[in-house]
Amino acid sequence: MKKPDISLYSNLMHSALSALAPRADWPKAIAVTGALGSGKTEWVLNLALGFKSLGETITIADMDIINPYFCIRQVAETLGDKGFKIITPPESSRWSDMSIVSPQVLWALGEETGRLLLDIGGDAEGALALKQFEPDIREAGYLLILVVNSFRPQTATPEAIEKMLRKMEQIGGLSVGALISNSHLMEQTTPSDVADGLAAVLEAGSRLGLPVLCAGVSPELHCRTAEIFDEREISVPLWPLFRYMMLPWEEGAMWSSGTMERKD
Repeated sequence: MKKPDISLYSNLMHSALSALAPRADWPKAIAVTGALGSGKTEWVLNLALGFKSLGETITIADMDIINPYFCIRQVAETLGDKGFKIITPPESSRWSDMSIVSPQVLWALGEETGRLLLDIGGDAEGALALKQFEPDIREAGYLLILVVNSFRPQTATPEAIEKMLRKMEQIGGLSVGALISNSHLMEQTTPSDVADGLAAVLEAGSRLGLPVLCAGVSPELHCRTAEIFDEREISVPLWPLFRYMMLPWEEGAMWSSGTMERKD
């Protein structure tokens, strides 16, 4: 797989920002959450590259208290080598399923420069990680993004999406400010699936008064999906989502090969 086009990322970041009008800029903290299987961790990494393409200094905080085995801490070393600052749970609890988040998040929120991306655990209970930092996140300024795969049972309809969103807000104390459509069926995904899956997310966004920042698609399907978006007059930016989190049985996964280095 070829490496991502940095200039394309920059353009996509500007397009996503325009959907957030009347915001003047991205806020200090960008928190990303979603149901299990939504791909929210991949979006944290892709957005981090997007912000880096704008020349920003990025800190990524692993706040996933739900699934410690498929999250940022898997690839922390590689991300550090690429110039990102990484915050993971304390070493003694890094691979446990205890609800422990590093207090360094407070330090990152208080930094005068740089952007902080927060990877929040899947499903509503993962929003508990936000609760302990809620006042500080509010003070710093934030955008909470919900990543939606409308082919997952928990988020298959606009009603289900709203139900999950409301529960997350109730538990975490912060309000979702935007949606991202990441509707896919793993390797069976077709370009039409991407466009069809976006429909439920757009309807949910309309009901909730929230913008849909973009729709994700694998780079291999990007060109044909873009054609379908044009045919259907879909104006949502289409983001070629590069994968950095390998499944346990895939070549390059830290669990199978002992390395966290992705092979492009």
